Amino acid sequence: PLSPPPPSHGNQDLDAELLRCVEALDEARMLEALEAGADADCSRPLLLRDLSGPHPLRCRAAYTREGRPVPEEAPEQPTSPLKMAVFRLSDCMLDETARMRLVSMAQSLIEHGAAVAPARQLFELRYGPCEREGDDAEAPNAFHHLYNLLLE
Repeated sequence: PLSPPPPSHGNQDLDAELLRCVEALDEARMLEALEAGADADCSRPLLLRDLSGPHPLRCRAAYTREGRPVPEEAPEQPTSPLKMAVFRLSDCMLDETARMRLVSMAQSLIEHGAAVAPARQLFELRYGPCEREGDDAEAPNAFHHLYNLLLE
């Protein structure tokens, strides 16, 4: 059975803020959230359509009886902060400077304990494996830099 979270369970608000910061490419606020105790490896809660409510198309996050979010587990979705950085890398509205900010954010997330393997899996699903820096004729770009972070 799923229920709403108790108001004081863990750092769910900080974790949600961390995910929003990565999505918005707000590196300063992301670092503040991490320093305040956000989990660099948090998982976006599973969203379920609430057919019983007044707005049947709205979704609500699912929680266990203990108030912990039920994690969304989908290899192809940006379900963690690091996976969100991988996902946002391909946004056609970003220039290379913004993409390099995502690389910097990813480095900070990894330093704070984000799991690398799921992010590498998402990277390879979305973009295929990149050559290691120096192994190809192209000049390294943000995609190469992020992939190299995920290989270490």
